This record gives sequence, C-alpha cells and structure tokens, in this order.
Amino acid sequence: MTTTTPPSNDRTTHDAIVAAVAAPPTTPVLPERLSYASPDRSSRKKKAIQHATPPAGGRSPPLRRLRLSTPVDATVAFDPIATSPSRIIPEMDMSEEEEVADKGGVFARLSFSSDEDDDKTVATAAATTPIFSHNDLFAAAEAKESILSCQLVVDFFYHPDTDSTANTMTIRQRRDAICDTVKSPKFNKARARRLFAGLTPLLRKVAEEESYIPTDNDEDDDDEGNSTIQELEAMVMESTQCIMFLRCCAFLVEAYLDGILAKQQTSRRSSQQQKIDIIDETFSVAEMLHDLLFPLQFCSSVKIIKEVMATQSAILSMCEKWWHGNFEDREQMVTQLIPLLLVKSLEDTAQKNDIKRLCSIREAIDLLDFEDESILTLKMHLLRTIGNPLFLQSVEGRKFITHLFLLDDASLVMDLHRAVKAEIVMGENKDILNAYAEIYYNAWKASTDIKEDDDDNNEGMGTIQTSIEENALQDFMFQVIHAANPSTAKSVRTVLDKFYLHKKSPHVEAMLHRMYGPLLWRALSASNSRVRQQASVVLVDTFPLRDPSATEEWTHLCTKKSVEALMSLMRDDVPGVRVAGSRAAAMILSLFWVKVPRADTRTLLNQIIVMHAFDSNSSTVRAAAVNVITTLLQEETTHDVLRPLLAPIVNVIHDKTEKVRLAVVNMLLSIKKIRGMKYYHVVPANHLLARLAEEGRGRNNPRGNVAASLSNLLSNSFFPTGSKKAMTDIINRTLRLLTDSPGAAVTFYKNAYSQLSVNSISRLIAALMKCLRFLVVEEKKENVEDVSGISLLFPEGELIEYKGSVQSSTALMATIAESVSILWESIGAQLKNAQHENAKQMLNIEFSGNVLTEVYCHFETKFENDNLKDSKLVDCLRACIAILNCAGKVDESKISGLRAHIIGELSNKSDMPAERRIANLSPNVALLCAWGMTEDVARYLASSISRIFAGDTDERVNGSFTLNVLGSSRKSLPRSVKKKVAADEAVPLPNLDIDVCLGILGHILKGSYPAFALARESILKSKTAFNTIASALQAAKRAAERMIKPRNEEDVDMSFTMIRHISISIECYGRLLIHKEAMKGEIPMKLTPEAKSLMNWVTNTIVPALAKLASQDNDFSRFISYVCPISSAIAGKNRISSPIVGNPGDTSFVSGRGSLN
Repeated sequence: MTTTTPPSNDRTTHDAIVAAVAAPPTTPVLPERLSYASPDRSSRKKKAIQHATPPAGGRSPPLRRLRLSTPVDATVAFDPIATSPSRIIPEMDMSEEEEVADKGGVFARLSFSSDEDDDKTVATAAATTPIFSHNDLFAAAEAKESILSCQLVVDFFYHPDTDSTANTMTIRQRRDAICDTVKSPKFNKARARRLFAGLTPLLRKVAEEESYIPTDNDEDDDDEGNSTIQELEAMVMESTQCIMFLRCCAFLVEAYLDGILAKQQTSRRSSQQQKIDIIDETFSVAEMLHDLLFPLQFCSSVKIIKEVMATQSAILSMCEKWWHGNFEDREQMVTQLIPLLLVKSLEDTAQKNDIKRLCSIREAIDLLDFEDESILTLKMHLLRTIGNPLFLQSVEGRKFITHLFLLDDASLVMDLHRAVKAEIVMGENKDILNAYAEIYYNAWKASTDIKEDDDDNNEGMGTIQTSIEENALQDFMFQVIHAANPSTAKSVRTVLDKFYLHKKSPHVEAMLHRMYGPLLWRALSASNSRVRQQASVVLVDTFPLRDPSATEEWTHLCTKKSVEALMSLMRDDVPGVRVAGSRAAAMILSLFWVKVPRADTRTLLNQIIVMHAFDSNSSTVRAAAVNVITTLLQEETTHDVLRPLLAPIVNVIHDKTEKVRLAVVNMLLSIKKIRGMKYYHVVPANHLLARLAEEGRGRNNPRGNVAASLSNLLSNSFFPTGSKKAMTDIINRTLRLLTDSPGAAVTFYKNAYSQLSVNSISRLIAALMKCLRFLVVEEKKENVEDVSGISLLFPEGELIEYKGSVQSSTALMATIAESVSILWESIGAQLKNAQHENAKQMLNIEFSGNVLTEVYCHFETKFENDNLKDSKLVDCLRACIAILNCAGKVDESKISGLRAHIIGELSNKSDMPAERRIANLSPNVALLCAWGMTEDVARYLASSISRIFAGDTDERVNGSFTLNVLGSSRKSLPRSVKKKVAADEAVPLPNLDIDVCLGILGHILKGSYPAFALARESILKSKTAFNTIASALQAAKRAAERMIKPRNEEDVDMSFTMIRHISISIECYGRLLIHKEAMKGEIPMKLTPEAKSLMNWVTNTIVPALAKLASQDNDFSRFISYVCPISSAIAGKNRISSPIVGNPGDTSFVSGRGSLN
C-alpha cells in the first residue's frame, strides 16, 4: 500500500497552486484601476460604526466585505506577475532636491539635490515652532492660479522666495515646517476643511485628466516631427509638477492625521478600538490619492520615474497611517495598499521591513471578498508567500501566513495547505519545516478562540478551527503514516512536532485524539509493513492517545491497548517492523516509566532482552535491541529493573556482526558513566580482553570502531590519569596487561592515539622502553652476561613488579617492543609539530646512545641460536623488527654503533639459510634506506641480482658500503660490534644470494609495515636507485629471451631454479613500474610505455613458452601456479606473524585481505 494523499475534488486547482508556488518569482503587473464599492458619503456620518468593540471571547468581526472589482471600462486586469522590477514601489525615504538658480526656465526649477546633501549645507536648524501660518497654506491652495495649475502649491513646498526668512532651510526642513503647521493644535477642523476643500478641485482635475502621465515621444511616430523639443520638455515639466502636487497633498493629509492622533493621545478621549471621526474634505482628498496608486504605475518615463516612486511612497505612507490610526472608513484605504505591499514583499530585492509593513496591515485582508472572481490574482500571490524564504525566516512573515489560515474561507485554507505540501515534497530544509510547524500550530491555537454564534452545529468548535483540522492537520497525519517515501513522512512529522511537544495541553491532546483516532489503530495492523513502521513512530509521539476528559479507567484501557500494539509490532514477521516496535517500546518506557504498569514493563523488557537481543534471523534486530537498552539506561528510574536483566548480554559482545558488537560496547560506555553500575559486572574483564584481542586478528580492523570504542572503555584501566597516579603504577599495569593478554595490549596501543594525548603516549613509550631494558638486563644477569653496556635509570621510589620467569619472558619482551613501535608510529605525524617538541626531545633522549644497539644485539644473538624453539625464534624476530622500526625514527648520529653493526651483518650472514636471512636482513635494509643510504642499498641489491642473469656481456654492478658512523668513534661502539668492524672502517660486502635479494626486494615493494613502505618510497623518489634496480631486473628479461631462443642449448641453464628466479624478477620489475606510476596520484592510473611493453612481452612471449614447456614436462606445472616467491622463515603452526610486519616471509603480490600491493 503506497497511498500518499486522499484524492482531491479539485485536481485542477491543486495543480495550479503547486505550479504557482513552485514557479520562480516573477514581477507583477498592476492594473490601471482597482475599484471598490464606495459607501454613500452623504450618510457616512449618520452611519457611525456600532461594532468597534469586539464581542467577549472573540475577535472583531469584519467591518465591510470589499470587492476588488475592475471597472467596466477598464482594459487592464490586475495581474501583479508581469510588472517590471523598476515599476514596483521600493521602500525608500523621499528623495527631494534643493532649489537651484532658475537660469534655464521653469524646467530647471524642477532639478533637486538629495536630502543628505541638503543637510550638510544647512545654515540654521529648523525652528521647533511652526514657521508658516495656516494663512500661507490657504494662500497657496486658494489662489486663482491654483485652480488651473499645480505650480503655486509645488513652489510653496519646494521653492521659497528669495526674501523669505526660511530661505536658509533645506527642502526637507521646509516640508517638515509646513507639515508642523498642519499638525499644530491651532489647526482646527474649520481650517482643515478650508485647506482640503481648496486642494480638492485641482486634485480632481489632475486625476480626471491624467495630467500626471507624460506624453511619451515614442507613442506616436506620426506626431514626432510635429512636436518640438521645447513642447516635450513642457509636457514633462507639467507631469512632474502634477506628481509633486500629489506628493504635497499626501504630506498634508498625513500631517493632519498625525495632528489628530496627537490630540487624541493628549485628551485621552477615545480607546484604541474606537474609530476616529474624520472630515469629509480630508477623506475626499485621501480617497482620490489612494485611487491613484495603481495608475501611477504607468508613469514609466525615465525622466520622472524618481518623482513617481517618491510620490507612491508618500501615498502608501498616508494610507498606512490612516489604517493604523483607526480612522473612520479606513477600509477604503487598503484595496490598493494591500496588493502593492504584497507585490513588493515578493520581489527578489525585498527586505524584512517590507514584510513588517505587510504584516502590520494583515487584519485588512479580512475585509476582502475571496468569493469574488476579481481577487483570484491576489489570492495566487498570497499563496506564493508560502514558499518565500523571506516570509518563512522572519517572525512577521510567519505571523502573516498564520493569519491567512485564519481567514473565514475554507477553500483558501485548502489552497494554502496544498502549497505547503508542495514545498515539503520539494525540499527538506529543517528551518523551513520548523517554520511551517510554527505556522500550523499558531494558526490552530488562534482558531480555538474563534467560535461561531451557533455552537450547536459544530459541537462548540468554530468553522475556522474545523477547517484547519480537517483540511490540513488530518491530511498531514494521514501522510505521516501512509507516505510511500520515508523522507516525506519524516518531513511531515517535523511539521507536526510542535503539536507533539504541547500534547500535555488538554486542547492539543483532545485534538490529537480526534484526528488520529480513526487512523492510528487501523494503521498499526495494516498489511503494508512500511505503514506499520511509520505508525509505530506516531504511537510514540501521541502516547497515551486518549481523551483528556475521559475517566481514569478509560486511560488505563488506552494504555493497555498501546502495550498490546507494541507487543504485536515486536512479534512481527518483518525485521524492520520488529526494530521499529522495540524502539517505540523503549521511547515509551523511558518517557512514561511510572505510568506504564509494572507487569507490562517487564513483558516489554523480556521481549527486547531475551528475544530480540538473540534474534538469529536478523543482526539489525539484535543491534537495535542493544541500542534500546542503552536508551532505557539514560533514565535513572530504570536502573533497578534493568540491572539483573543484563546478564545474558555478555555473549552478545562476541556477535559475528560488527554493528552488534559496537552496540554492546556503546552500551558499556553508557553504563560506565552511571553511578552505582559497573560495566565489568555486565561483561566481565576477560571477555572484554578476549574481544579486544580478537579485533586485532584476521579480517577485523584493529583500528575500527569496535576496537577504538573498547580501547576507550579500558583506557582508564591500563593508563590511569591524574596527579596521584605515579609512573610505576602505569608500568605495573602495562606489564600485567602485556602478560595476561598481549593481543589485547597490541590492539589497545594501536588505538591509544585517539584516547590519550601526545605527551601521555610519549610518557608511556618511555615507560615501556624502561620495562624492556629492565627485562633484558634481568635475562642477561641470569645468563651471567655483561650488562654494563645498557643504562638502566629509574627514578627513586619507582619499582617494577614482575612475577614470572625471565627466561620465559621473550614473548613479553617482543610484545613490549612491538607496543613501543606501534605507539611511536601513531604519534609520528604529531611529533613533527612545534607544539610537541618537548615530547620529541624526551623520546630522543630515551632512545639515544647505545641502548637500541645493545637491545637489538641481544635479540639478534638469540635469533641466530639454532637451539631455540620456533616460537622463541618468532619472538626474537618480532623484537628485532620493532627495535629497528624505532631506530628509523631517531637521527642516526644519536644511536651509537647500530649502523656499523647492521652493515657488518650483511657480510657475516652468508652461512645462514636463505629464509632466515630474508627475515633478518629485510628490516636492516629498510633502516639503511631510512637513514639516507637508498642509492647504496639499490646498488648492492642490483649487483647481487644482475650477476645471476649475466650472459655473454658483463652486466655485473659492483658496489660496496663504506662504514661511516657520524658522531661516533670506535670507543663508543658496543663490544660486539667492534669485533666485526675492520680498523679502516671499510667493510667489503659479498653479493647476496639471488633468493635473499629478491625476498628483500619483495618485502620493500609490498610495504608490509611502515619502514618497508618508506624504503619503497625512497627508492621510487631516487632516480639513481630506481634506474639501478630496474636495470638489474631487466637483465632477467634478456635471460628469458636467451632461454626461449638459445644460440647454443648447452650454454643455457634450463633448470627450474633459473626459471623461478626469472619469473620472480620479472614480477618485481612489473610491480616496480606500477608503483612508480602510482606515485603520481592520477586517477585512473595510466601505465607507462615500459609497463605496457612488459605486459605485451609476457603475454605474447612468456606465456606461450611456459605453456609449451608445461606440455612437455608435467612436473613444471607446479611452478606456473606459484604465488609466494619465498617461503616463511619458520614453517608449520609457529609461522612468523607480527602485528607490525605481518608475515615476514610473505612477499607475494596479493595481500592476506585480497587486495593488491
């Protein structure tokens, strides 16, 4: 079942609304006229408004239902969607200009400068008392010339006489002074009638003749030649004077209104809701100005557009003053005011102040007749506010949209709701959804106070409240349950969250019960699993879904019904529904733990812990069950009940699915923060250590989420912090961990960087190194060996407690060495920062001198002992690799004798088997590369490889190392090293066996551990080293060609050993070329011409030859499937495996995880 919304009766209207809301904002076109039904002015005073005071408990009813109707003779309909942006009235202070010298005729007098410039040139400030008298106004308004021309009034406002005392005032100050005269208390009704009666004839003449609209010289091409430039300028001048006259009239009306309001406030004769009487002459002037708002839009001449915009702004301000001042017949001043402010607020350039102005007159929208056809365009613009970001982001914009929902028009509510649904589907912005949530909640809350006179028909609810609930809210409630797209259901739920947060209110709870009652219980048992899942979320949001006016017994029955629904969900056949049921049960129990009966609580918990936590069919259900327990543990009241029920969870930590194990560890981390509960009482420590060790083995990621979280859980146990914790305590705990569970210790140290600071890890490295030196010294003492070469410094009072045989501590010492290497590797990048210079210096001091050399020689000597068991050999090799890895991080000059010892080992291991030489010498070669001897190492390996494939020509590359230990003398070298170094410190190195060379090169190319990866990088970056090794490996290609096409078969070695050496060399050459190209970081990687040539040669030459040879000799087939070029140094079950280097004997191209190296 994928139902989305109930079918609409008017699909065409729905599509039109969605298209209008989703369409990009366009610019509206305003009409030439917008008329309304004007009341009879003769009886206006007799018909005083009798319903100014609203009835108790309700809002003020509409004063008049106005129709936005276009006159019969009008030819342009109101369509605000197509007007040019420049035609829209911007929010602006009037830009007027100061009078200049009249040197160019009357037209020159119409050129003004800005008010800002005027203010800078003011000589004297405007007087606080009126400078002009009412007689001056009468003289300008009643002059005979004023009946035919606007010039006298305009000159009075903008062109003072040269002898006037006000000549030093700016235009703005002069205008304010004139307006102050009208505002003054002495300006009574008689004077007002005289003033506005004098302005009315000329104003009517300007409106009827439309003299404010200039004649555009582009309108009639036939008359273009007949009109002179002077005549056109005279027309523009006349239009400008008319427009400025209209502005002066608006100033005078607004000033008169301000004066009346000031008198009202002084006398306190009227309340805020009582309308203020106004004289007919003033109303007549204001009415004509209001009716000119739309026609002024057609004054599009560039020459006067500035004056037109300023005049429109003045008239708009006058209309707003009339409305906010609650003057009589104020409804007649909004029919053109509302559309203009609405259009302006929907522009791309709109500001928040535009929204505020529109919101301040939102009650005026109640007067509009939405049943009239002429209002359709305005209605579409009201719908566009739903998707306007400026409306949704501002408080006033949301108030305005909320008011639209409160209009007594059910069809408008449905249209607004469809527009909101279209916006929800198109986007998932959280802020926008929260804005819609606030709008719906505030609209519904306000509608609860609106009651109809006849309460019996709607059971006490108003029609507006009913319309909002049935046409909007219930549709959302249907969507949140039945939406086919989960993201849509989530978005709708966000809109309804405001109601859920206030469900403790009896009114909200009753509404939720009325609206969700017919939907929720049926959806919980629906056949569609997605509907059941989404219904479980609603069950949590509305719990307990009840009628607040019902009895306690009825509430208990509702709770029982909800618990039964939860049990049905948790026993569902679909895993997703079971997960949703367990989550719903957890949320309800955590919020209503006290209200849910104890027996029902235990039933739900048993289902979660006993059944879901061990669900064999779905790992998602098991993980969700553990997460549910974690949620319940956040409530303190649940601890006493949950504590004895958590015992079975101990086995879930070993679940085969990672997300289940991670959920258990997260639960333990939550328990760790709870006072009175211990995480190791839920899962014992031995299980935690076993799990931590297992996370570092096999295909598990030792630095994955489970291992990192377990390390965080155990960090205080293995590395306690605080001033009272001495280093000896840390050392003793470290030794205990390394002894009891070395695998867990290694995994813990791999994740220590995410739990501990760099300084703490540096201290731990130093402590572990002291432990290693202590154990080495103790073992040497037992073997009666000289220990004078190893410095062992411990602060006073710090003792190491180690219970066990030192002879059997080789594995422990190897683990300590590996832990030191792992920890140092984890903070290697941070130590390069200047802020960690002290930690770096501490480590350099701890590892300087001959400490590393003596410890390395100790384990190397044991490794060369043939009497040791395989396990001891593995431990010795692990320790050697880890120590050399640490040495590579210290400057060579600070370590005494180690370089000389390593070079000496290259010449003194010829009698060791090849497998053990590879394992022993590969870390040595990597260390030499780390110390800047990459080119020497490359020449040495190339010399040993090329001599095997030498043909008729001499392809041998001679190379030797020169012993030069910087900063050290022979006296500072260890005694074991001095025996191996000649007096001239030059060590001639014999060529290595081909198997050893290829094994070492295989380790470096594979990059098994960081030192090998760094050695590979240094070879690839060095042009000399790369070319040297590549040339030596290319010799194998020529040897293969000689073998395939021999001149003399007796001179060619066709043994399996030679074929094997050639195959491994060619493989190493191909890997070297691929790594070289991969260093460029280009994706996709492109093969070099050398690599392409090699692959073509192998495909076309080698493979056919090997196939022919295999057909002739059956024993040769075992070489074709060969994978690992060199076998491990230790065979059998004790095969070498190090957490640092992995399997030192494995140099194959394919890693253990199946990826290419």
